Amino acid sequence: MIRNSRNWSVKQVLSMMNKGTILFDNPLQRPAGQWKIEDKSLLIDSLLRYFMPVIVSLQTKVIIGNETLVGHDILDGKQRLTSINEFINDGFALSECKPIKLSTTGERFDISGKKFSELPESVQDELKGATVYFWAAELEDEDDEEEVAEDLFKRLNNGKPVSKEHLTLVSTSKNIKDFVHKTITENPLFMNVAHYADGAVKKSDREMTILQSIVFVSGLDYNSFAAKDIEKFFIENTISEDVLDKVEGYFVDIAEAFKHEHNKFANKLNISAMVSLLNNNEDTEKVQEFIQYYSKAVKAGDGYRIYCGAGSVKKDTVKNRVKALQKMFDTYVKISKPSVTPSSSNNSQSDDEDSETCINFIPSNIMNAIQGSY
Repeated sequence: MIRNSRNWSVKQVLSMMNKGTILFDNPLQRPAGQWKIEDKSLLIDSLLRYFMPVIVSLQTKVIIGNETLVGHDILDGKQRLTSINEFINDGFALSECKPIKLSTTGERFDISGKKFSELPESVQDELKGATVYFWAAELEDEDDEEEVAEDLFKRLNNGKPVSKEHLTLVSTSKNIKDFVHKTITENPLFMNVAHYADGAVKKSDREMTILQSIVFVSGLDYNSFAAKDIEKFFIENTISEDVLDKVEGYFVDIAEAFKHEHNKFANKLNISAMVSLLNNNEDTEKVQEFIQYYSKAVKAGDGYRIYCGAGSVKKDTVKNRVKALQKMFDTYVKISKPSVTPSSSNNSQSDDEDSETCINFIPSNIMNAIQGSY
């Protein structure tokens, strides 16, 4: 491996980002948007007052049009670079900052509460001209890209508060990392439907949901759904592309069950359970119908929800949660008509009433049976 040192102005770096020679899609990287406004503001202040920590990348080749160009796959610095780009595109106003002194003119300016476009031109120029330093690892023929990237990432984050969920992903094989990254950025379930709070996204809960779903579909044994045990599972087992294809399809089925609309039931706990239900039953349409209906009538303390609280990652709790959902589904299939719809239900309501209530979607005799099936 050849170690290269590079430095560009902020303006040059942003141009490279726009051109596509600075890349942020390495599956080891956390999603953008991890920082609060105060963190981003401190970064902008640092660029004007001091300097910015070094960016670490893997130097690679990028094909753009008919050209083969030198690119940089970012391993450390994604939050910094995306935050700078966001600010210069007026994405946020700075929080409280001390007045800064320009190195070029010696002038002092108050930048607090201002967006980039609201800053004096001389401050804008100084920010665009600030230097960004890169350490770039250029691979040689004998180097394994995945191995070098993982080793660098772990060393860079040694002692840093990276979530255990994200470190679990780091320990998986390349095909799993690529699958998880593709799922989060392309699958309709995670793009439009799934419900994850900002804190959960930062903690990599989406990634953990996908890994747990893969465990279910693989049919292989696991110790628990805790991060350390999921990490161990993926270190010890090789997952086939057939399993990943099934998981991808089940995620699409769940998105379709919710009509591609955001739904709070599609969360970390419930998604993997729904995947297990789809994997264990051949009638996909009936499972989708049940998922849609049950999501509107789920209540604390029912046969499924009692396994969704404390200790939800323990193996016995995970198995009981899946077993309970399966039993509810079996009861639903047994009691319901071939196609239970709002219009065919005996509990149909007038157009003026709320068509989204559980009574409208599930006849009471069916819902009582489902919720009493445990």
